[in-house]
Amino acid sequence: MLKSKKLDIIRQWYPNAITTLDSVNRLIDFVEGELKLEPAQVMLADSICSDDVNSIQYPSRASEFLGPFKMGGLDGYPFTGLTGMGAFASHVPDEGAVLVHYGPHIGITKEGVIGEIHRFGQSKNSGCCGAAKGALNKLKNNLIEPNKITDLDYQMNTIEQILLAQKDRILVASSPLLKLLKSFTKL
Repeated sequence: MLKSKKLDIIRQWYPNAITTLDSVNRLIDFVEGELKLEPAQVMLADSICSDDVNSIQYPSRASEFLGPFKMGGLDGYPFTGLTGMGAFASHVPDEGAVLVHYGPHIGITKEGVIGEIHRFGQSKNSGCCGAAKGALNKLKNNLIEPNKITDLDYQMNTIEQILLAQKDRILVASSPLLKLLKSFTKL
């Protein structure tokens, strides 16, 4: 499928979507043109979901930045905490800057269905992001216990608590899954 066709499908849900290559090129133009920095002065971190489909190969121009330092856990939430942020900060050049690429992810099928993708080697679509969909299902069915965060499922429980605090806003949306994902970018 042509890149332009894929973008048309994605833009049904995200009207301003661009390719990873275009975003890296724009970012480098911004760093050089507006910030007056060389990309090699910028330490990049990414906080994206640990889903296998997010094991992306950054476009070659992204290697002009330092890093990336990996911070993400389930649904892209930066689970490295203060220790990870401190480690990341200690890697920044003296006259440099930081850039954190952060956000949840969501699959979109070729048919435009949000929350699913067709993974290689599978006969049918499967959930993507499974953590987001699972948390939404628990939210809809009142299965999230306030303040419950366990050692065995810390990341998922944290995501659930964030969503529980925004339950009314999420569940009334025309697409609760999309609203859920956008709620993570407003933290």
